[in-house]
Amino acid sequence: MANTSRRERLRAAQEAAQKRRRARIIIAIGVGVGALIAIAVMVWSSLGATGGPGAGATTGAGATRPPNATAENDGIVTNPGLGKAGVPVVGLYFDYQCPHCITFEEKYGLTLNNLAKTGDISLINHTKVFLDKGDANGLSHKAAIAAACADVAGVYKNYHQSIMSAAYDGPYTDELFRVTIPSQVGIYGDTLGDFRTCYDTKAMAGFVQGVEDAAVKAGVTSTPTLVINGEVQDLTKLPDDVTKLKAFIDEAAKG
Repeated sequence: MANTSRRERLRAAQEAAQKRRRARIIIAIGVGVGALIAIAVMVWSSLGATGGPGAGATTGAGATRPPNATAENDGIVTNPGLGKAGVPVVGLYFDYQCPHCITFEEKYGLTLNNLAKTGDISLINHTKVFLDKGDANGLSHKAAIAAACADVAGVYKNYHQSIMSAAYDGPYTDELFRVTIPSQVGIYGDTLGDFRTCYDTKAMAGFVQGVEDAAVKAGVTSTPTLVINGEVQDLTKLPDDVTKLKAFIDEAAKG
């Protein structure tokens, strides 16, 4: 009987110890989860307050603005993070259905892109859609939406240039935007699926219209329009020799 009593007391003590260990584990897990939640909240709040990735909008398939949109949401920065301190800010206003814009791109596009790549200018594309004459399903809107969605996919510059190059092949088509150009610029797999969802649902329509509205508010009603440090330039004074374009921009930036 004595042995039985001791075994029962030992078993009871072991069970009590196990209960205490389980309680400590549960408490530790609760504290750890709470800490993780607190960290997540702080990170989220920090991003929202400082205008971090997305700057108030989601990314990936749910994005409603391009990740490289300007702070004012009036255009897309083509060389984010590359512009050197104090370089001229060059804004180019165009419509993807504008023939003169295509001609301008052919002549000056490569030089502007090279200056942007080397950080000698900060280049912002302001895509207008006024040639659709208010038709939100028009080709200018579709092209602008596709380009904005391409920025989410990380290939904005190449996609933009591919649209310009396709202008001579006839009217733009959904197949061009959804299949042909994505293949050319390397949008594949899940990224392609997200891109098509972005395009098909017109996720960037609000942003695109906002860019058009901002352009009108800024007094830009025709394309192409070149703006350097906020000043509209007379295109007839642009150098015919593209190797002199940097000097022209630097001089114009002085005001």
